[in-house]
Amino acid sequence: MSIYKDCDIRGIYPDEINEEIAYLIGRAAGSMVPTGSCFAVGGDVRISTPSLKKSLIRGLVDSGIRVTDIGIVPTPLLYFAIDYLHFRGGIMVTASHNPAAYNGFKILLDKMPITTHDIKEIKKRVEEKKFRAQLGHFDQIKNYQEEYLQFLKKFSILPKRNLTVVVDCGNGSYADLASRFLTSLGYQVISLYCEPDGTFPNRSPNPSQPENLSDLCQIILQHQADVGIAFDGDGDRVIFADERGQVILPEHGMIFFIRHLFSHNSPGQKFVYDIKSSRIVADEVQRLGGIPLVERSGHTYIKTRLIREDAIMAGEISGHYFFREIHRDDGLFAAMVFLGYLSSQNLPLSKIIETYPSPHVTPDIRIQTRSHPNLMSILEKSHSKEKNVTTIDGIRIDWLEGWGLVRKSVTEPMFTLRFEANQKENLFEIVHRFLYALPDVEQEVLSRLKNNNEKKSNGNDE
Repeated sequence: MSIYKDCDIRGIYPDEINEEIAYLIGRAAGSMVPTGSCFAVGGDVRISTPSLKKSLIRGLVDSGIRVTDIGIVPTPLLYFAIDYLHFRGGIMVTASHNPAAYNGFKILLDKMPITTHDIKEIKKRVEEKKFRAQLGHFDQIKNYQEEYLQFLKKFSILPKRNLTVVVDCGNGSYADLASRFLTSLGYQVISLYCEPDGTFPNRSPNPSQPENLSDLCQIILQHQADVGIAFDGDGDRVIFADERGQVILPEHGMIFFIRHLFSHNSPGQKFVYDIKSSRIVADEVQRLGGIPLVERSGHTYIKTRLIREDAIMAGEISGHYFFREIHRDDGLFAAMVFLGYLSSQNLPLSKIIETYPSPHVTPDIRIQTRSHPNLMSILEKSHSKEKNVTTIDGIRIDWLEGWGLVRKSVTEPMFTLRFEANQKENLFEIVHRFLYALPDVEQEVLSRLKNNNEKKSNGNDE
């Protein structure tokens, strides 16, 4: 599979991503903006990051860019630094939530997020060695951690009640920052895996899979904490768990923010959500007088829509939360807002969540694209007469009773399928209605759902 994704560049180190590729990507990206443009470059904690970052910077400088290296940082801090320094753009060396063997590049060429067209242009320039030859400038490492934390603090509110918070950094890029910052706001913080380690020895960098957060949930119960927070490898995603050690559904995370923000703002606010989200998100926005806007999954698409629509907020079920105040996503900003709202409530988090509608929605079901190369075309043909078909991101078909979705992953050679039914007992029927033309895929999906249900009934889902 190509290292050039819809929203970024990533692959396995050193087979797919290496120092030579990093240099060429620096040359290509640097050649796409005016000579003398200022870029910030940061990197995550992965073992391969320092050498890749060094080669990337050399490529940028050789294409006429003025580069400031801001060191090993979370991705949101890179975004902050670009704004703080009034730079043209920047590049983060990271593979985000991917396993330790991966690395890659998140690229910002201008104020708006990078586009798929930009990624294709970088690929073309790399393949054709089409670069500008003009020497730029390199500034030594400058650390903007304190400026970043002071910026976040401007949006904080003092806790209304004492909260004990377990912070799981997963040995990632927030390891030196998150616990310190939340403690400074007045929370009682218990740190878990808050030592930077690019091998990610304790859990996967992806916190959106509940099985990766079993240690967090145990520590919550052990210390009778009020809430748990888990970040991904580069800090732009965050997942929450309640005081019972239960990981909160991402849709419930969105509703938690929606109820807080929409109660403090005028009617008619817009909220952007990704196409994989349960209907309960859009229903909640409408119930509170807002306007729900569905968008295809992916950081670039959600962030762009947030900015263009001047939406109050956006959310993805992967754990990305985007805010109007900062025009981007930020895991620590989201955690700060979440805790501020929770501290203003007298109920424990689990009791608040119990007041939310419960969706009958499946987790992501992922299957290899090479196993079913004709899946999309078969589904298009079999559902050609359906009326409520959405194709902004794969194929989604809505019925009164529920919906089904299949889309290609932007980071891996996988199809992602997801289903929702209004009534729990109708979920398997929705799967059949969507996949009847692909009986082998239908059986695989149903088998996984049945296994998942058995684990839940046996109490082994955490």
